[in-house]
Amino acid sequence: MSDNEDEQQHPELIIDEGFAALNNFRSQLFKKKDAGSKGDVKVADPIPRFPFASYAKALSMQSDTQRESFLNDCSVVFTARTKEDSEGYSTGETFFLPSLMKPRCALEALAQAVFRAHVDGLEGEEQTSDGKNKPLFDPERSGAEWWTLVLDTPSDDKPAETSESDEDDGEDDEIGMHFDADYGLEEQLPDYMLHPRVATITYLSDIGVPTLILDKRPPPPNDPEKKSLGGDINKGWLSHPSFGKHVAFDGRLLHGGPGEYFTAVKKESDSSEPAAKKAKIDNQQNGNKRGGLNGKRITFLVNVWLNHCPIDAEILDEDIVKKLTTVWDDGSESNQKKDASYIPPFQWDLTDVSAPDKLKNTTTLTKAPVESDGPAGEEEVALCKRLVNFKFGASMEDFRNANLLAAEEGSMQIEMKEGVLTLEVGEEVLSNDEEDGDEDDE
Repeated sequence: MSDNEDEQQHPELIIDEGFAALNNFRSQLFKKKDAGSKGDVKVADPIPRFPFASYAKALSMQSDTQRESFLNDCSVVFTARTKEDSEGYSTGETFFLPSLMKPRCALEALAQAVFRAHVDGLEGEEQTSDGKNKPLFDPERSGAEWWTLVLDTPSDDKPAETSESDEDDGEDDEIGMHFDADYGLEEQLPDYMLHPRVATITYLSDIGVPTLILDKRPPPPNDPEKKSLGGDINKGWLSHPSFGKHVAFDGRLLHGGPGEYFTAVKKESDSSEPAAKKAKIDNQQNGNKRGGLNGKRITFLVNVWLNHCPIDAEILDEDIVKKLTTVWDDGSESNQKKDASYIPPFQWDLTDVSAPDKLKNTTTLTKAPVESDGPAGEEEVALCKRLVNFKFGASMEDFRNANLLAAEEGSMQIEMKEGVLTLEVGEEVLSNDEEDGDEDDE
């Protein structure tokens, strides 16, 4: 075992500040400051690059037919995040694409594109026999954990449901606050949460609640009572859905979509636009009507794992791959499309993740004064095996105004003064009584 209390070893695994270490040997995690230094200092990791980053135009599709097919494939692989009575965490299925595996379908190709974009440039000084710099991670134990979400958004004339087949457990597109982690590993190593290096969301529709990412990490292993989870949160980011937009953030951060406080904002089309163009814009915002996805909030989620493969994520079953309809050319002779009219199903336009969009505005929220209508409300969530009360201390009007401003910007940073968002840690939750899974959704 390491002498550093923030590092713990598992077979062939070093957990360092919530991540699988980029090197497998502790001696490589530290180096001298300079020739005259007496002690070693920890090397700053090159990934995650930012706590939060947004890229408004990361993905595009060249035709409505491609879009329809791709979104329908997302619906095919989507599995509602439900749980068995005997299980404490969500049993929603996620998939894994090893970094060295060739994609078999368009969805796996997108997962690979996201993974490669975020590990681009992660090479060390050591070289291979052919003179190339070795990556700072082990490609054989790295890859993309991915899944899709296809969620109903509430409307005046239709109740919200999670999916057409989920008749007994309808939900709208509100997404519980949670941490992304390898919960299968946590069952083996209680109190140790191992996170993806980078968590990402690629939006495939223009509607639905925004994603709230908070500058809050889970408690360390030496805090079994989770006391450090409590207290004020002072900073966060709001990201509203927009087709083709991609956001990435530190995989250790708390996030979700609390729709009661940050609601979906409908984008109004320009009244000066011709009727046909306005109808096309409305159709894009509502999803793909011909594919039965009208009113759906659709996202493609990828977690970037380096030097560790999450235990419960599995390669997409071949039987499901065969059900997908998006035409995919993997470049092999057996699957080569001879038709010259073949067009790739999507274009990944993000070439440099180190250059995210500049966030133009930051809004600051303050605690609601006594003479006002008071705090917006509270919400209890099962988090880190504890009941945690989220106290939204600003006024509902202030939360809604911040949300509207964020919708105009697309993504926006939020500064929160004391008492605006406070977490209170309550009693321990037994796994078979837990209300909400920590690994759900985004």
